[in-house]
Amino acid sequence: MISEKDLIETKDMIYKIASKYSRYYSIEDLFQVGVIGLMKAKKNYKSNEFTKFSTYAYNYIFGEIIEFIKNDRTIKVSSDVLKLYKAYEKSKDFLINELGRNVSLEEVSKFMGVDENILSDAIIKSEFVLSTDSKLNDEDFSLEKITGSDNRKKIDDLLDLKRELERLKEDERKLIELRYFKDYTQSEVAEEMNMSQVQVSRSETKILKKMYNGIVS
Repeated sequence: MISEKDLIETKDMIYKIASKYSRYYSIEDLFQVGVIGLMKAKKNYKSNEFTKFSTYAYNYIFGEIIEFIKNDRTIKVSSDVLKLYKAYEKSKDFLINELGRNVSLEEVSKFMGVDENILSDAIIKSEFVLSTDSKLNDEDFSLEKITGSDNRKKIDDLLDLKRELERLKEDERKLIELRYFKDYTQSEVAEEMNMSQVQVSRSETKILKKMYNGIVS
């Protein structure tokens, strides 16, 4: 049975997902797309003691919004912008390793000799496009692959995901929950867990591999 509280939580979740892309789309339009995913989730959901409705619905909502974005061709990113973004990532990682702390956009732009506004625009555009099909450390492991988050026919894989989350060590589970259930960036996770962004990235890849192997074995 889906409670009123579940529906309220899910509504808030739709807005949170939609807000990530609101720079490029009307948040209300994305909300309506998310509602379509919610209705599909509600139709297929079978109440059980292991999975909350909001957890179950996330895949449907996120998948519906991402499918909408992927099918929309209004956002274009040139190869030069993507190259600048990759240079930014490498420069940021280098500075973090050298200084032993997180660095600001201003610091990275000065290090690269690139105008801060130009760099900021490249980051926003590139992260928007890459976030729909991200890969970790150039390896074929992402949460989308593990859960099939862009394929609502595989929604029951969430149960496998929950099982693998419960098998993780406490710090591993916290990292994954922050990244994928609370939508923290790697930098935000690094600050929360007293790690560097590079450590978070490496740990994330290692944990996702571990979960993937557990699900497919």
